[in-house]
Amino acid sequence: MALVGDDVTLSYDTKQLKNISEETVEWSRTDLKPDLVHLHDDRQTFYKLQNPAYRGRTVLSEEDLERGIISLRLSRVRLADEGNYTCLFPSVHNQYTVQLLV
Repeated sequence: MALVGDDVTLSYDTKQLKNISEETVEWSRTDLKPDLVHLHDDRQTFYKLQNPAYRGRTVLSEEDLERGIISLRLSRVRLADEGNYTCLFPSVHNQYTVQLLV
């Protein structure tokens, strides 16, 4: 749960116990169009594909990726940010959904 204006971190432990910073990681919300919240691939973030409501407000922790954990920090939470976020980790055909309450 987060308050409007707070920063919040959504995390998923892949249990990979290895550096996944060069892997593809996608956070999305299927109720939005475009649905992409954050896209990371090979140590790069692709902001141009991101839903405009999230531009400049998301950061993926490189330090956590090096430990096999996918942590997305969402800054300046808005009421409209409430919803289900899906983390897709294609290299192991895995996905995780977390609900953010505001």
